[in-house]
Amino acid sequence: MQLDAGAWKMHHQKLHYDGGWTVLSLRSLDGSSNNIFTAVTDSAEHFDTPLLDHCPYMRSVLDQFHCPLNTVRLMKLNAGAIIKEHRDIELNYENGSVRFHIPVITHQDVEFYLDHERLQLREGECWYLNFNLPHSIINNSPVDRIHLVIDANVNDWVKNIFSDGSISNRKEFDDPGVNNDPTTKKEMIFLFRQMNTETSKRLADELEKELEN
Repeated sequence: MQLDAGAWKMHHQKLHYDGGWTVLSLRSLDGSSNNIFTAVTDSAEHFDTPLLDHCPYMRSVLDQFHCPLNTVRLMKLNAGAIIKEHRDIELNYENGSVRFHIPVITHQDVEFYLDHERLQLREGECWYLNFNLPHSIINNSPVDRIHLVIDANVNDWVKNIFSDGSISNRKEFDDPGVNNDPTTKKEMIFLFRQMNTETSKRLADELEKELEN
């Protein structure tokens, strides 16, 4: 992988972290490497960014996912940095969206918590996690943690994987009340307005209508 260090962009959710949390966008809503936003929708069209051309191995990894790919990012949490507890609205299998985490560089002292349970994500593993639930990360290690984060839509291929008895499944999470959180919806509206694309503006309009009802 050959990428300029300057290609890393600071994560936009600055209230959610302390320290360095940066992103490389390999696939985005408009195909721009500068667009690090993600939108949970099955209708928005996503495109590979120019950075993916410099990452042939990453492209070969993505080729193994036989489902519609949305945002794909490399996400780096610097040594000593913290991602505060938060939730990602409607980002779970039950709502038709999945987020896969593949640790590229990590350490045993990285503390990853989902629903207040610590999980140990090891290099080369592929994890699906329900990010509708509260989650946080503390990088107590001496290394910068880097994950390949893949957002995709649920299709038959994904359903078959989830029903495969050979796949390790810790437990089923469900939190139906999260979707009605007005604070989270207002936050998503703000982010969609910042993106300023036709799709993001439509999504912001839809969320505003939900808040009015």
